Amino acid sequence: MTEEATASIRCGDDLRSRIPGDYLCIADPVCQGPVHDEPIPAYVSTRAGFVAAHYAHDVGAVRARLGTEYAALRGLTRYARVLLWFEGDLWDQAVLLRVLSLLADLPALAGRLFLMPSDGLRPFAHLPQDERDALDPEPLPWSAVEAGAEAWRAFTASDPTPLDALSRRSLPFPHMARALRRHLQDLPWTSDGLALTERLVLRAVSEGARSEAALVERLGLSDPAFHLTDLILRDVLARLRGGTGRLITRDPPHALTPRGKPCCPARNGTSPPHGSSAA
Repeated sequence: MTEEATASIRCGDDLRSRIPGDYLCIADPVCQGPVHDEPIPAYVSTRAGFVAAHYAHDVGAVRARLGTEYAALRGLTRYARVLLWFEGDLWDQAVLLRVLSLLADLPALAGRLFLMPSDGLRPFAHLPQDERDALDPEPLPWSAVEAGAEAWRAFTASDPTPLDALSRRSLPFPHMARALRRHLQDLPWTSDGLALTERLVLRAVSEGARSEAALVERLGLSDPAFHLTDLILRDVLARLRGGTGRLITRDPPHALTPRGKPCCPARNGTSPPHGSSAA
C-alpha cells in the first residue's frame, strides 16, 4: 500500500472513467426485492434469483457478478483511502447501508473511509468535471460505519417498526433519513396493498404520461428521493397491468382502468396511512 492508493466505491459504472484511482462497482439494486441480513453466499443467491427473474438476466451471471463485487470489499484494507460515492436517493443510500454493514467487519479500515459530499439533488455524473474534482471527501468516523450496520439490520428486518424509529433519529449521513422514509412508503399500504411508487405511476398515467419514456421523465421530476429507472418502472407496470384486476390498461398508451381510478392519489395524497407495513 502507498500513501497515494485510493479506491472508490459506487453503485454503478457512471463514474468509472471520470475519477482517479481504483474503482469498485456494487451493482446490487438493494432497494428492490428481498434483502436479508445473512451470510454473503446466501444473500448473493437470494439477490441473484430476484434480479434474474425481474430484469431478464441470466441467474448464473448475476450470481457471479454480485459474488465478485462483494468479495472485492475484503481487499479494501490495502488502500490508504476509500471514497464512498453515494448520492441522496433511495437507490444509493440502500447500497450504502449494504456496503457499510460489510465494512463494519473490517476494523482495519478505521480512519481510511471518506464520504463524498452530495447535494441531494444532482447525480455526481452530471456535475461539471472541475466541480466534481473540487469535492472535498469527508472523513467517516468508525461510529458512523457502526451506525450504518445497525441501520442495515433494521432495513432487513421483517418488522418495519425499528426502521421507522431509526428514520426519525439523527443519523450521521445527511440523506439517509429521507431515503429510509421513502423506503417505508414503498412497503404495501394496509389500506389496499399498493405502495407509493405504484401510486405515483397511477397518478402520472392519469395526468397524461402514457408511455414508458414519459413516465420515467415525469416520475424523475416528481420523486427526487427515489430515481425510478426504466427497469424498475417495467417491473411496476407489470404488476399494475397484470391479471384480471389490472389498474392500468395492458398495452400503451396506458390509461387507468375503472378499478385503477379510485387508487390514484391526489397531488397532496402521497403519505401512507398509519399502519403501513410489509406484506
